[in-house]
Amino acid sequence: MIARGMLALALVSAAPAMAAEKNVRYAKPGNWVLPPPAPTSGATPSGAAVRVVYSDIQTRASEQGDEVYTSWRMKLLTADALAVGNISATWNPAAGGATVHHLNIIRDGKVINVLSGTRFAVVQREANLESAALDGQLTATLQVPGLQVGDELEFAATVRSKDPTLGDHHFGFSMLSPLGNPGAYRMRLSWPSTVPIHWQASPDMGPIVPQAEGDLTSISYELRDPDASLMTEGAPARYNIRRLIEYSNFSSWKDMSAQLWPLFDQAALIGAASPLRQEIARIAAQSNDPMGRAQAALQLVQDKLRYVYVGLGGGNYRPATVDESWSRRFADCKAKTVLLMALLRELGVPAEAVLVNSNGGDGLDARLASPMMFDHVLVRARIGDQSYWLDGTRQGDRDIARQRPVPYRWVLPLRQEGAGLEAVAAGVPRQPDLVEYIDIDQRAGIDKPAKIVARNILRGDETYQLRVQLAGMTAQDADRAVQTYWRQQAGWVDVDKVGWRYDEAHAALVLTLEGTGRTEWKGSDEDGWSHYLFGAGFYAPDNRKRPRDQDQAAPYAINFPRFRCYATVLRLPRPTGDWHWNVAGKRVNRTLGGVAYWRGISLIDNVVRSVQSSHSLVPEISAAEANILNAAIPGFNTSMTRVDQDSSLQADVGRPEPMLAKGDEIDWLDDATPCDGPPPVTP
Repeated sequence: MIARGMLALALVSAAPAMAAEKNVRYAKPGNWVLPPPAPTSGATPSGAAVRVVYSDIQTRASEQGDEVYTSWRMKLLTADALAVGNISATWNPAAGGATVHHLNIIRDGKVINVLSGTRFAVVQREANLESAALDGQLTATLQVPGLQVGDELEFAATVRSKDPTLGDHHFGFSMLSPLGNPGAYRMRLSWPSTVPIHWQASPDMGPIVPQAEGDLTSISYELRDPDASLMTEGAPARYNIRRLIEYSNFSSWKDMSAQLWPLFDQAALIGAASPLRQEIARIAAQSNDPMGRAQAALQLVQDKLRYVYVGLGGGNYRPATVDESWSRRFADCKAKTVLLMALLRELGVPAEAVLVNSNGGDGLDARLASPMMFDHVLVRARIGDQSYWLDGTRQGDRDIARQRPVPYRWVLPLRQEGAGLEAVAAGVPRQPDLVEYIDIDQRAGIDKPAKIVARNILRGDETYQLRVQLAGMTAQDADRAVQTYWRQQAGWVDVDKVGWRYDEAHAALVLTLEGTGRTEWKGSDEDGWSHYLFGAGFYAPDNRKRPRDQDQAAPYAINFPRFRCYATVLRLPRPTGDWHWNVAGKRVNRTLGGVAYWRGISLIDNVVRSVQSSHSLVPEISAAEANILNAAIPGFNTSMTRVDQDSSLQADVGRPEPMLAKGDEIDWLDDATPCDGPPPVTP
């Protein structure tokens, strides 16, 4: 029921590392630990596997570091609960250690001391080894012997951590699960009254009053047989923080920025005899243009140093120096940032390290200043009057000018004078992350199989990895993989040929298909034919509503950034007699619920062309905008575009859009695709 945050971003410090504690200690709890909360009398749900008697987490910030005491007692009701006997505790040996206080089985009122005959085994699991990460964490594990259904299991341990990087700084959080379960749950934070600790609780917890306990100050929060915490459906992440206490002794984000700046700045120094000087000279000789130099530096860091996160021996808090990284040719995000920043500075391009949260960081401005709010670091370079976000851990960024907008809501620059959090304006992609183009040649006759040419263009972070996978296959295996893709995308097509290529200039993967397929037509030669055009109809947006007992004023998160485009060309047989072809479909150009919808249609020389796109413009919409969206859904145009054979006067489909009139000359990789059409109209 209780979780405590762990430092996600590894930082550096000149503070000496503590002696590594690689073994589990066994001792009584510290005298600052309070007895567990009393059991409750709430009814256990029928069929529950386990009953929580109590679950308690107590944190103390002191000169010895941050000590987290965790204890719990659970009654095992079914065989499904026996897995509770897999006990483990994890710690960083370079920053602290683990002390086990007790592990008991309570059976028929008798206490069985498990530790009297069994001890914890310590292993270094490296759980993220497959992700090129070595964190050095140790795990003490024990399989409780003789555990039976009906037993109660009781465990208590303390993990101590004094960050070797940040010295006497304290930061962390405790959180209770938002789920409802019978039992007693508590989290408590204490610290010396002389230490300036900042703390805050999530608004749902109500007022909490600090208490004096001798020379300590403490806060405590307890739940007894709690109901589930009321969440707000569809709201951005910041609206659903529940049962959280966080603490920090950084006075502000600016304070934290200033204290971290010299650590990155010093690691970025390049020695006079460093072999990197040759790389800098080579890049400088290639171009005087700051953009070209920045591009070459980024490509060097991305391509010449593989990503490996190393946290062994406290290294998770110490970015390697530029020469260390260059000599071993691998680096994590900190070391790649340091190297890229150093190269750019030598090449005359202003650059700074910027801390970010890879999940976006929504609501970060309402949190306490803490390094654990970030899990990534990159470089922000200034070229002309534009800022560019350069991430050395990425791959395939061959054109900085074509960068896709970053997903971060808040960032923290590291500067000598310190810097506060900066809001990042939500950027809208200029190119679609998906273009689906299909050319259907039906000129041989309505009753004949059509010739099909399809081309899908994919962009985005995953695209380069797909390219790497395909490039690493044999030609036959790559062909099979692409055929599998097209079977999922266009299973109605009998495939003759598939292909793929990666366009470096546009950072796009192009998948192609040629084949034949029968399209679905209704009618006859006598009565005329009709057909619903493939890929030429919108789905209505989802209704944005939440139950009445939830926050009705909260905004709604939308799928952002998202930009998709669908283009269809249908080549029709030349009509005979009084027949002619007609298109029944409406153009669309509107913004609704933060999404721009556009569709253009043309019929020229028996060729129908349709292009439509949906493009999210903002990461969230207000409750008022959601009400407008809901009211508009019944009238939203979900009709498919229909192609008819008609003998009446030909309907006017209006003036064809200029881009559509270009027909087959459109380069769908180019920036000037017709996927956006004219600026959207907001009703």
